[in-house]
Amino acid sequence: MVGVGSVVTSVRLLGVHSTTLHAVDVLSASGVMHHLMLRRFHRLDRLRTDPWYSPSNEATVLGLLGSTDVPAPRLLAADTAPTMCDVPTLLTTRLPGVPPQAPDDPAVLATMAETLATIHRVDLPVVRALPPYRPYYDPQLDGHRRPPAWSSNPRLWERVFAILAAGPPTATMGFIHRDYHPGQTLWDTGRLVGVVDWTTGCLGPRGIDLARMRLNLAGRYGTEVADKFLAFYRATGLPDAHHPYWDLLDAADGILSHPEPVPSAEAARFEEWVARLVACF
Repeated sequence: MVGVGSVVTSVRLLGVHSTTLHAVDVLSASGVMHHLMLRRFHRLDRLRTDPWYSPSNEATVLGLLGSTDVPAPRLLAADTAPTMCDVPTLLTTRLPGVPPQAPDDPAVLATMAETLATIHRVDLPVVRALPPYRPYYDPQLDGHRRPPAWSSNPRLWERVFAILAAGPPTATMGFIHRDYHPGQTLWDTGRLVGVVDWTTGCLGPRGIDLARMRLNLAGRYGTEVADKFLAFYRATGLPDAHHPYWDLLDAADGILSHPEPVPSAEAARFEEWVARLVACF
């Protein structure tokens, strides 16, 4: 990995969110400094109950991405049982950079769209062995779906749930990130240098990746920015994976994952976005 005689020179905590991240610097015997990342899956409750909180799946995905052009961390070691660490842990290369400061900038949108196209072009045999996409909440189970308490238009959400219950459109399945949004991209000196958090990588409709990014952009910047991203993606030459059903499915997942009140301006933009999609049916 880094060679016999290597020495750990520093370990520092980068953050604690769904996982605990430590930056680890290792000096090899030959004098080369290796900048590594330790990703610890400390949420024991989610390890027991959340099928998408899977260190073994992320290890599989990072392993397959190592032979592609996708700018992802390179997997160096995995202790998913775990047998050596206190919790399931992955050791990867550490990518420089931070999330974009202005995701609505056209140049940033274009680059994120081109990078998503690179992800969607991955077509290796192991992709077919990845878990199939499923929404976080089954759209057929109406009892789990309620308009959010903060909504000013509950009838809109009832219409959304009816559309989802009718079933998805036909779609070609392929490799998807499943949680692709600006915060999952790393930028250094104006360049996108990495896409992170591959726990939910799976075989699914590519429209879900478009939906997640567009939902994030529409909620923060408005529908025009979300549409610009889609236009940039279509310009990559890939088959058009967009369908408003996937946008609505991801929006419905979002309100169930985050039922707490949202700021009024953001809520208004969110419901404006959803109403616009419902009008497509």
